[in-house]
Amino acid sequence: LFRSKQWYQRRVAITAGDCYLLFCRELFIRLSGMKSLLLLAALGCVSANLSWNADCSNIDDAARRWVESKKSQNDVYIIGLTYCRYCTYAKDYLGRMGFDKVYTDNLDETVAGRPDKFALINYAYCQYSKLKSVPQVFIRGKFIGGFTDTRHYYYTGQGVYDAYRAGKYSHYYAYKAAIKKAAIEFVDEGVERTKGGKFFVLSKTRCTHCFKAKDCLKDANVSEKIIELYEINDFKTHDEIKRYKQVKTGSPYTPLLAYNGKILRNHNALVQATGCSVY
Repeated sequence: LFRSKQWYQRRVAITAGDCYLLFCRELFIRLSGMKSLLLLAALGCVSANLSWNADCSNIDDAARRWVESKKSQNDVYIIGLTYCRYCTYAKDYLGRMGFDKVYTDNLDETVAGRPDKFALINYAYCQYSKLKSVPQVFIRGKFIGGFTDTRHYYYTGQGVYDAYRAGKYSHYYAYKAAIKKAAIEFVDEGVERTKGGKFFVLSKTRCTHCFKAKDCLKDANVSEKIIELYEINDFKTHDEIKRYKQVKTGSPYTPLLAYNGKILRNHNALVQATGCSVY
């Protein structure tokens, strides 16, 4: 129930026909505002049906060479679609990490010399991702995952560290400032996601008070589906998360607890929120 990481992946699939993709793309470019989003959704342009069957016994060598060259030649390589909003969201977090340049293979675009798009995504699926969805994000040659995985990579501080190692920060203090920013945004955005009656928990694996908070959630039969929980022991943002918790609650110690859009000050506040009998 209480896993250290939760991976969610929005299924943004690849369409069968280039004409339909171009039609959707043209609508997206020409229209703006809520009406355009509703029209795109009604036409199926936001998330289309998958028309590719993975075949890991038939890897295209040209696709292999293409993917391997792009991910080795670029700090960040993404397989995506022009109209995929989660690809855009992933790029936002990559920018926050410090990566100012991203090479994107949009599968609905025609690129001279590029192998067949289905051969390309088939290779990425078989060799790395096991995802039939986009975005598929690589940082410095390493497969990271989809949008939520990329966001998590930022929250842990590992993405900022990778950008620092790639020379994206002029000095160490700029890197440390970016780590602090990632920690604060991790907490603030996590708290924001609890609106509507959800829980956000930052815990540690050897923390007595964390065990107590988890027991409280279990005792109150809180569903796993509404708990977002992370064990932050090894996060590069760990120290800054604790400092920010002290600013917010007066105590730097884990767990950090949030419910329904607000940080809970202590365990008693969690008991009050859940009605659990673990004191």
